[in-house]
Amino acid sequence: MKWLVLLEDVEKSDFDNLSNLLRSSDEFSVITENSKYYLTSSRWESLTNVSDVYWEATKPLRDISAVARIKFTDFPLLKPDMIYEVDEEGKRHGRRALSATINVGSSCSVSIQLEGGQDIIPILEFDSWMKLAEEDEIVKNVFRQITDFEHNWINLYKVYEIVHKDAGKKKIEQWITKDKISQFTHTANSQSAIGDDARHGVDKHAPPKEPMSLYEADALIMTLLQKWLEWKCEQQK
Repeated sequence: MKWLVLLEDVEKSDFDNLSNLLRSSDEFSVITENSKYYLTSSRWESLTNVSDVYWEATKPLRDISAVARIKFTDFPLLKPDMIYEVDEEGKRHGRRALSATINVGSSCSVSIQLEGGQDIIPILEFDSWMKLAEEDEIVKNVFRQITDFEHNWINLYKVYEIVHKDAGKKKIEQWITKDKISQFTHTANSQSAIGDDARHGVDKHAPPKEPMSLYEADALIMTLLQKWLEWKCEQQK
């Protein structure tokens, strides 16, 4: 059975990025129709209940959001809105999750764009990253951190600490220069540099000469996560 999950509050630029991201996936794809954006998956074809589709879609949507946030700045948290069952005659039956059926009474004969945007990023091992998120508790924790919590100094530092413990200092320094790591950690801990956003209320050291901006810190940690995930995938081969 074919199921389509309407994505809540997705802009065209987000869809274009998501479409590029999922080009390497064997299980997930996105389509656009009438300026609305849908996710579909081969995983759901055996499901017959809209509630099951909702629960089966919610967890992967968070993991997909996490992967997309690592690749694209300010990517939103993907959430399911309407769920559509496409019957054998091509008619759609739209349902709010856990609610009554709304028969939209339309066939699927309208034009569907299967891909959005240009090839603006290299194809990455999307399915491998998703598999890690399903099987590796550390990756699960990191993905939860970057989707469920604000990307502020404290939370970005938590992510850095998790990766540091998992990969080790020497490995991280192969991915990110010592100077950049020091600039990040020094700024994050400096009350003089970033005020109440700092991890500490009292400075133990002088503030950094060139504090890192939060935007730069977010980009740095997302780059670190990309390198880390690539390394973890290599470890499994």
